[in-house]
Amino acid sequence: MSKPKPKSFTLGDHTFVPLGPGEMDPKIKWILDGHDQPPKPRQIKGALPPAYFDGMVRESTPKSPAAKALHEGKFCGHGEPVMSIFDFVIDGVELFEVSAMFLEEDEDPSQMNGVVVALRKPGEKTWIPIYRREWEEAGQGLIGVKRKPISDKERRSLEENAGQLQSCRVSIGFEYPSDTDSRDCVSWLTIDVAESGKKKPLCIVNAEMM
Repeated sequence: MSKPKPKSFTLGDHTFVPLGPGEMDPKIKWILDGHDQPPKPRQIKGALPPAYFDGMVRESTPKSPAAKALHEGKFCGHGEPVMSIFDFVIDGVELFEVSAMFLEEDEDPSQMNGVVVALRKPGEKTWIPIYRREWEEAGQGLIGVKRKPISDKERRSLEENAGQLQSCRVSIGFEYPSDTDSRDCVSWLTIDVAESGKKKPLCIVNAEMM
């Protein structure tokens, strides 16, 4: 009796097909074929973002100031073949103030992801979390991640660190494992910002999610 065929999952213009019995992971086959580096990941076109980011982003193009480096695909730390890239656009607003919260025990905050990274529209008080370190520590991608309000402690810390990144365009990139079965199943997450008047984007989050 033959085993059932693995179920596929389609995201935008790409279909993920889980490996069947005896099939080799494409990344491993690529290396065994004599390649030193994995191929550049392809951007999935027409992809929905992970559910957490619904209503917060739109698909990015190579012309996006904050996503220039993301479109090179180098952020995909596992060498998976596909990625998706989005620009933050909330209620038509594309420029944001960005801040992060760190803990006192974080030895070198400039070299690591914040406990929480958030943005807000100019002139507004409400911070919107776009990354939490707990997501990375859970190792489950963004599966089951729900929106929760900023705590008073987080708000105070964000306010203290605010002011350094203002009038920024913000972009986010996701890498997907080859056996992804939902839009929330991401293996890497990177956030870059482009400050007004500066040509080179700045990476503020680089997180292995699985």
